[in-house]
Amino acid sequence: MMIATEQSSTRPLVPRRSERRGISAKVQYRRSTVRMAGVTLDLSCHGVRLAAMERLRIGETLWITLPGLPPRRATVKWVDRFEIGCEFDEALHPAVLDRIITG
Repeated sequence: MMIATEQSSTRPLVPRRSERRGISAKVQYRRSTVRMAGVTLDLSCHGVRLAAMERLRIGETLWITLPGLPPRRATVKWVDRFEIGCEFDEALHPAVLDRIITG
């Protein structure tokens, strides 16, 4: 398993279980009964970074609908204004990730 690291000006160095891949795709996410639109900024087998339409809280459970897939359960791990990082409850298979990225 590859461990990547990432650092930005607003977040500390964080170990990654899988490589993030840039993708801009419209998605829907649901928390409780509220459905909202968002845009993916990057995606990995283990999670997604979204530009959200609302401020979310760390620990919230979301159901994220990625292109061509049924909704996937994820947990908000960090928030930076309207940008959120989520970890999937079940990782994407690498072949599924490739299919989403290549469209």
